[in-house]
Amino acid sequence: MSEFSRRLPPLGTLVAFEAAYRHQSFTRAADELALSQASISRRIRELEQYLGLKLFERERYEVVPTADGETFASTVGTSLGEIAKTTDMLRSKADGTKQLTIFADISLAQALIVPVIGEIQQLRPDSKIRVIASSEAIDAIHENFDFGLQYGRRAEDRFCISPIGDDVLFPVCSPEFANQLPKALTASELANQPLLHFLETGRAWPDWRTFLESFQVIQNKTIEGLTFSSYQICLDVAEKGSGIALGWGHTVRSRLDAGTLIRIPALTMEIPDAINLYLSKQATLDPLVSQVTELLKNKLRSEDNVL
Repeated sequence: MSEFSRRLPPLGTLVAFEAAYRHQSFTRAADELALSQASISRRIRELEQYLGLKLFERERYEVVPTADGETFASTVGTSLGEIAKTTDMLRSKADGTKQLTIFADISLAQALIVPVIGEIQQLRPDSKIRVIASSEAIDAIHENFDFGLQYGRRAEDRFCISPIGDDVLFPVCSPEFANQLPKALTASELANQPLLHFLETGRAWPDWRTFLESFQVIQNKTIEGLTFSSYQICLDVAEKGSGIALGWGHTVRSRLDAGTLIRIPALTMEIPDAINLYLSKQATLDPLVSQVTELLKNKLRSEDNVL
């Protein structure tokens, strides 16, 4: 018996565990893997029996990882991700195709990648261009990509991270809502308006409290308002006239240009080195990445002049 076959659980149990952990649900994991919920449950139970401990606490509508489950998930996710990346690379080599895969936050994909996708294709016409646009944090993505774009810094043990652009944060609302506001809205007056909140677990996003504190407005109580886990939906609700949202300059610019949102003047918070390039520490750098990165830097610099 080989060392691996003796020490490792069946691959199918690991794939089921990774999906269940990521979705916090056996049902959603089953949908993703085209299996039954009972099959996922059975594979997780087999894995738990193999390890001799519980990986999940079963609740009515979801499953919650135990401390051991959290520990196991970090290794399983990374390991399966690396196997998948190498598999993709070898398959591309075998069929002779070249592919550039880009990961980006949905908002950054819309604001930065989509406008220059034609120019990226012209840089290497014989390559396939694939964009993974996701609201998930970059270290939760196990698909192979050549480089990633995301706000902030995270998972520095896995990625070489370098800033490619600054950004600014400012309040935005619908034109109709703006008409109801004082002519020269102060930060103190802003704090008393209906504020729309974007909150996402695991990310250190500047929130309304941080923004107002940058203007010396200290809030000792909870700031009330509608809360969303999606930045795009938060902006959608602002467009409907239901309150004021915080807009990131580069990603909200298209809505400002279209006139569906209005920027509230004189209240801007600068976020230096906000947009970062992520490169895997294990991957071999494709020369095309440097060309695309320079293209994106130029786009960001040109937009900085009008933000």
